[in-house]
Amino acid sequence: MRVIMALAAALLVASVAVAQDRSEFTRFEDCEDRDPGDLAPYLQVCSTPFGYEVWLPYSEHSSAMAIGPNGIEAQFDERPEIGGLNMTIGPVMDWRFRSGEAEPFAGIIRYRGMTPVYDDEIGEFTGEIVTNSNVLVVLALRADGEMSACHVAYVDAMEVPDANAVAHRIAARYVPGFQCGISEVM
Repeated sequence: MRVIMALAAALLVASVAVAQDRSEFTRFEDCEDRDPGDLAPYLQVCSTPFGYEVWLPYSEHSSAMAIGPNGIEAQFDERPEIGGLNMTIGPVMDWRFRSGEAEPFAGIIRYRGMTPVYDDEIGEFTGEIVTNSNVLVVLALRADGEMSACHVAYVDAMEVPDANAVAHRIAARYVPGFQCGISEVM
């Protein structure tokens, strides 16, 4: 009974925190091409209104994401399992703020795995795309940490009803105590 009461209390606290948190959405629009070095064939770096830079290295079939300036290389290694030939990220970032605070404490971004439809009879792609995976990634933002951001949780938007609300609850409950590089990704 105590366990049930403790769980109910934790969910109530998380629900109150979500109700007080707010989102601001930005698109990856203020971007510039940069020399990718050894990262990938291409690199875009996008500015945000919150002082972070979003790094998006990509190739023909894959992309990654990091939020700068710290620990960018380590962030590129964090990726959800994605099914599909092509992986895309974004293009909208959900920045989560605590009530009354000007700096975001969390971010939520969508990773999609997609495969172009190939017609064997005519021997070419049809122009249609099948979405194989759709994952919301909850990020902890740590402006002064060794890593500016890290993955906290993956929410399978193809399997979890109301995935955006679930991602918001995870951000409210788990991001504040999450330790980048130490805590295990959910």
